[in-house]
Amino acid sequence: MAKVKEIIAGRKCFAVDSKASVKKISKILTERKLTSLPVVDSRGKLVGVVSEKDIIKNFNSNKFLKMTAKDIMTKNVTCVKESDALEKVAKIFSDKSLRKLPVIKRGKLIGCITRDDVISSFMKYY
Repeated sequence: MAKVKEIIAGRKCFAVDSKASVKKISKILTERKLTSLPVVDSRGKLVGVVSEKDIIKNFNSNKFLKMTAKDIMTKNVTCVKESDALEKVAKIFSDKSLRKLPVIKRGKLIGCITRDDVISSFMKYY
């Protein structure tokens, strides 16, 4: 079966810096029709994920427009490595209600893999 690195090769994964404003994040999510974005530090290390749900949860805060990715992101992120088999990724998607997983190499974000990627890959084998 395929490995994660084979699926994500050559594809871009949009991410934001931990200092990105909620307004900027919201714009990227809506314009690109995404549901979440990985958050990276200045060295490209994955530090969190910010989702539509994170934005909606904080919408009523009186500091909302001053908030950044660091303020609202989920910090304990489930992620996979480029060397992981798709069966492992499928199990994670089955066990958790996630749509996309960041892919890391030595702690740095190198891509993203989605449920659709896994399904499409499996269909090539069956």
